[in-house]
Amino acid sequence: MKFRIFIAFLLIVLNINLLAQNDTIMLDYVEISASHINNKVQEKAMERKIDTAIMQRLQTASLSQLLIQHSPVFIKTYGPGGTASASFRGTTASHTLVLWNGLQLNSPSLGEVDFSMIPVFFTDEVSLQWGSKTSANSGGLGGVVNIANKQKFNEGLILDVKQTYGSFNTWGSYLTVGYSAKNMIARVKAYRNSSDNDFTYTNIATIPHQEMKQKNVDFVDYGVMPELQIRIKNSLLTLVSWNQFSHRNYPPIMPNAFNNTKEYADNDFSRNLISYKYYWNSGRIEVKSAYFHERQDYFLESYTSNGLPVTQINTLNKSDVFRQIVDLQQDLFRNWKLYAKVQYDYESVTSSDYDIDNDNDTDIPHKNRDILSFYAALDGKIYRDLDLRMTLRNDIVDDKSAGFFPTATLTYRMPFVKGLSFNAGYSHNYRNPTLNDLYWYPGGNENLKAENGKTFDFDINYLYENVNFNLDFRSGLYYSKVNDWIQWVPTNYRYWMPKNVSEVMARGFETHLKMNYSFALWTFSVSGNYVYSHTTDESEYAQQYDANGKQLIYIPKHHANAFAEVRWKSWNMNYTFEFTGERTTSMNDDEFFAYQLPYYTLHHISFGKQLNRFRLEFKINNLLNESYQTILWRAMPGRSYEIYLEFKIN
Repeated sequence: MKFRIFIAFLLIVLNINLLAQNDTIMLDYVEISASHINNKVQEKAMERKIDTAIMQRLQTASLSQLLIQHSPVFIKTYGPGGTASASFRGTTASHTLVLWNGLQLNSPSLGEVDFSMIPVFFTDEVSLQWGSKTSANSGGLGGVVNIANKQKFNEGLILDVKQTYGSFNTWGSYLTVGYSAKNMIARVKAYRNSSDNDFTYTNIATIPHQEMKQKNVDFVDYGVMPELQIRIKNSLLTLVSWNQFSHRNYPPIMPNAFNNTKEYADNDFSRNLISYKYYWNSGRIEVKSAYFHERQDYFLESYTSNGLPVTQINTLNKSDVFRQIVDLQQDLFRNWKLYAKVQYDYESVTSSDYDIDNDNDTDIPHKNRDILSFYAALDGKIYRDLDLRMTLRNDIVDDKSAGFFPTATLTYRMPFVKGLSFNAGYSHNYRNPTLNDLYWYPGGNENLKAENGKTFDFDINYLYENVNFNLDFRSGLYYSKVNDWIQWVPTNYRYWMPKNVSEVMARGFETHLKMNYSFALWTFSVSGNYVYSHTTDESEYAQQYDANGKQLIYIPKHHANAFAEVRWKSWNMNYTFEFTGERTTSMNDDEFFAYQLPYYTLHHISFGKQLNRFRLEFKINNLLNESYQTILWRAMPGRSYEIYLEFKIN
């Protein structure tokens, strides 16, 4: 099977290269211009890029912080040093697909991505996709977060040094060094981030409430990313290696604050990519090969104040993933384009939490999966101001077809209102059970079916630009239904088991606004997002437990953020606002701990000054010292401070 797949890949590459031999084009002259407003409107259908200036401001932050403050994606975070997962359009973390340079990062065991482990510093571009734009990959039932590494040629010496220091003895050191020549770029990024994280909080689980300091909470993260790009005539070769390590201690929850608890996780991973692009006059082909290795060692030991044992867990999980992609883009007649992709993934997980496979020669629990995917899309005009995009996808999982999944998107640009457009889309996607869902011991269920989701979207977009003022407005409705939703449910044997029990409906409203205005030496920027998400389980199982029609746990109905910036000469002031609505922590109202986590608002402010090649900034987070919880019984920091210093060449 693997040999046949390799031959198929080879034939595709050879055939297209032979067809393109007579169409040689120098990359120096390959430039895509999107200055015309209608082109920009077309590109924005079902996707949005995070502003580059905002990403530069948050280079020393994690991707979770970036998305919390500047996107419609809701992030459920356990606080500094804790995990952070995404809820896109009212779905769970496993329904948000994360792509790095087009390659899936979601863990084959958990199906999720820890956004706190992705430093913005290691990315050059972040974008969001939803609806039919998610169809190129399976799993993005809620949406897709794309992160990419992109560099410019012929920029000369690259040197960027950043240093931060903040409350709770938090240190961050970041270095970028390299050189950008006419046909080659070599760049290395390295960072280290650590914190004692021992902030004071109010423990509301004690009677009376007590002021306490977090214990067992320090963490350290560090990583290095070397990159190389070589340009030869009409081809581009790229090599990237993303290597990261972390040690994180986890504090006890509020009710266990007096217990003797030791909990930590050691994580390390290496993600390696080699990519080759070949261009010709009417298209391009890209071949990618990647190897991802990840290792996690988790330890938990808990005793009561009297020394009685409560919990003891020591697990080791490793994953090895190989991804191979051939991606084609070809111009057809008039304005129509063809996109095609063939992808082969091999996922392997070794876990001490899996049942031992008697057919395996070793005593180490080990599971693997093969996925062969085919994708095609057709994009073009069916009328002067009406565009159509159609896609079709089929996956073969362990030699069994998952079926065909179509999507369609219509974009209509108003001819008499420049910059105004309407998008209507239908998408059909699915998500495979994770290897933990299938093989966890005890409880794994090898009879699980894939989740099957259908989504309808309608967006209104308006884009206005002139010399001094820019406006970008988007507002839309969505409705999705996911059948065979996988849910872990209790059994009669004192453990939980995943089953296809839920029929989840998610519907909601999203709006985004961004404005920039400049005059003389002043520049004003305002942006914001508001999301209403209503996600309920309408299955028979939910009706049995009186949970049908109720909002799913930890998904707020209301979520918003806003950002404002004022610049004068080399000075700037930034203000960021976050709002998270009420969230329920249990579907069972009879549970003792079941209640609504109250809504909260956070305010952050910063002041900065540019001094030639130096930049100095002072930040105040949680300006009003708000006391809040994002996860039940997990303390969050109050007011904190940070100083940022940067020296940059090019």
